[in-house]
Amino acid sequence: MYIRKKKNRSGSITVVAVSKARGYYKEVRNFGTAESADEVACLYTKALCWLKANGNQLSLDFDDELGREREETARVVDNMDAVLLNGTQLLLN
Repeated sequence: MYIRKKKNRSGSITVVAVSKARGYYKEVRNFGTAESADEVACLYTKALCWLKANGNQLSLDFDDELGREREETARVVDNMDAVLLNGTQLLLN
């Protein structure tokens, strides 16, 4: 599910939550229509909050703790080097 800004014939913009299932797009919820960019931004923010609460979709939290993420990345890279070295040694021996 995602949020879409849909342009209308009249020039206004409608903000809707859209779901794609089995190859078909379905409008799940309409958040309103706006004429100005400020109104569109407000509706889009409202829609994102709704999607986060009701979307049944996992999100990645990149702003949690930078130190912990770097530590985890270093651990994964170190393990990759160990696996690569072991793999080449097994092939050559």
